[in-house]
This record gives sequence, structure tokens and C-alpha cells, in this order.
Amino acid sequence: MLQDLILKNFWLKFFSVALATVIWLSIHYGIQNESPMREGGMTHLLAQEYIRVPVTVSTPPGDTRAFRVIPSEVVVVAMGDEATLRGAANRDFKVSVDLTDFHAKGPTPMVLQSEAPADLTIEEISPSTVSVEQVAR
Repeated sequence: MLQDLILKNFWLKFFSVALATVIWLSIHYGIQNESPMREGGMTHLLAQEYIRVPVTVSTPPGDTRAFRVIPSEVVVVAMGDEATLRGAANRDFKVSVDLTDFHAKGPTPMVLQSEAPADLTIEEISPSTVSVEQVAR
């Protein structure tokens, strides 16, 4: 009777115990390797913020052409340390459109380029393109 309890469906029971052991070990080592929780709590909270930033125009030196950029401001979604984000202003973020080789006659969609302070990352720019046209002076 006791022998049947162990030997009946032995391979199914063995596989179940092995699978349970693998799951337990992966959870155990996964919890141990979570460094922010292991070091006494999360000290660097990541935050997300929406910031309105004006679009600047990059042209070659000496270029006197005037351009209209629509929209003139975009929304930047930035992520980083909560304290750093609070201290950052829209002037710390740079969103520009490169018009060094711009020779179109009518409105042209252009892709934006961005720069952020060292400790912050730009996750998204909305809209990601702007309409640019040269205006007569």
C-alpha cells in the first residue's frame, strides 16, 4: 500500500516536484536580486512629466531666411528621478528642427530632434513632426 503511494504514477509525481522546485528557486532568486527593494526601499523614484517646449530652428550660419513652424510648441514626455524632474524647466529641454538643407517651396513636414538634461530621458514628443514653410520677408 505505501509502496503504491510512492511508485504509482512515479514520473508524474517526480515531474511535479521538479517543476515546483524550479518555480520556487526562480521566485526566491528573483526577489533577492531586486536591488532597490533589498537596499532599504526605493530611493530613486522614477516620475513622468509633460512639459511644453518651444520648437527652435537650426539653420546654417549666415542664413537669413525666415521660417514658420506649426505648431511652435510641442509636449515632451520626460522620465527620470522625481527631484530632477521637478528642478528641470522647459528651457532645459531642447526640441529643434534641422533646416540646413531646406529648399522646399510649400509647407513641408519635418521630424523633430530633441535633447534632455543628463539625468532625464525623453520618452515621447507630441507631435513628433512639425510643418515648416519659408516665409517672405
